[in-house]
Amino acid sequence: MELVKIEPVHLQKEHDCVEHGNLRDSQGMYEKAIAAYDIALGIDPEDADALFDKGITLKKMGNHAEGSKYIEQAVSLYMR
Repeated sequence: MELVKIEPVHLQKEHDCVEHGNLRDSQGMYEKAIAAYDIALGIDPEDADALFDKGITLKKMGNHAEGSKYIEQAVSLYMR
């Protein structure tokens, strides 16, 4: 597996997007949370935290199957 180097400025933006998603999730603004997680995943598609958080939010929205898929991906990455 090849490691992809992400520039620090992009890592900060990715982190900020995950944090923004978490804030919106806590406010019940699930669509905005998903949008923020998607931006983060566009920067780093293997961010296990963003995948996990997106999965939890999807489950809160009633989309249990898709949410479980994202959670499973996150767990797989956590186990590496």
